[in-house]
Amino acid sequence: MSPRARAAGAATFILLLVVPVAWMSFFLVAAGVHESLAYDFREAYLPAAEAVRDGRSPYPEIDDPRLAAETAYVYPPLLAYASIPFTVLSENAASVAAAIVAISVLLGTLLLIGLRDWRCYGAVLLWAPSLNAIHTASSSLLLALAAALAWRYRSAWPLAAAAGIGVALKLVIWPLLAWMLFTRRLRAAVGAVVVALSLTLITWGALGFEDIARYPELLRKLAELEAEESYSLIGVFAAGGLDGTAARVLSGAIALALLAGCAWFARHGDDLRSFTSALATVLAATPILWQHYLVLLLVPLAVARPRFSAIWLLPVLVWLAPRGDNGSGIQTLLPLLVAAALVAFVLNVSRPGGPGDIGVKRSRSRAKRTASGISAAT
Repeated sequence: MSPRARAAGAATFILLLVVPVAWMSFFLVAAGVHESLAYDFREAYLPAAEAVRDGRSPYPEIDDPRLAAETAYVYPPLLAYASIPFTVLSENAASVAAAIVAISVLLGTLLLIGLRDWRCYGAVLLWAPSLNAIHTASSSLLLALAAALAWRYRSAWPLAAAAGIGVALKLVIWPLLAWMLFTRRLRAAVGAVVVALSLTLITWGALGFEDIARYPELLRKLAELEAEESYSLIGVFAAGGLDGTAARVLSGAIALALLAGCAWFARHGDDLRSFTSALATVLAATPILWQHYLVLLLVPLAVARPRFSAIWLLPVLVWLAPRGDNGSGIQTLLPLLVAAALVAFVLNVSRPGGPGDIGVKRSRSRAKRTASGISAAT
């Protein structure tokens, strides 16, 4: 190996492994010192878990100041019940454990997809959405894992379980069900609906169906408080001067267009592009969108481009936007611009015969082998 090649290898090692690990460690230690580590978990999930453990409702009243402070628990009950094991720990210890789980879920999602290039892992640890997700211990990482499971096992029955659990965790992931229908995975779609409904009914039933009638009102109130301050299409259009109704109508139209794209690609047998359009619909349809939602796009990116290239560093730009609100000017647009660029990249390279088609074919082969293995085991 020439001296130039050794120098290039050393520089790559430092920039895409040493720097990301050091930066993540510094960021999380600083968060721990300021008692903001696993912020969403600490402020919302853990108190909700303690409430359901003790037989109380985890949901706030409609005028609870925690809604405006963005610390209220507003998710389906499943997440609260799933967090109960953490209640045996102190708050600080539980927060550290949640952050470790978040890191494990992030890395596990990439491994599950079949990503083997260590440089991509380093790049992901530099992403603002990734560190935001770890810092908050956000449920977005679980949704990304559900999406990865759905893709990896799309030719086998675990697809239904993964999609169903994802929907039960957070309804915003519903476009995965549409993708399953459009690609004629009808039994899996029905199975996913059954799983989602079963988990939803069981967990709400454990609460005695208390608060279920006012839950939609709670979500509407949350959207009223946060939508225009977030990075969602509604927030972007509101920042551009549109009133709330116009912003919602235009956002809905874009989401429907992306869903139509999901159907069109599925009709033409283009599975990855249909799947990517479904995840893009998630980001377009949600009235509230924060930086960590963008981790969903890790899944199609890892399938379409399993080797490191400059596109893997694009989400680093999101560091220029604030995490607590949607900033001003280009900051407001930046996360969605990055998301749009990632989606466009995947749609382009994964077209039949495109440069990313080989990754799709390899993924398809893995899915078939996995399906055969599952069938043999059962």
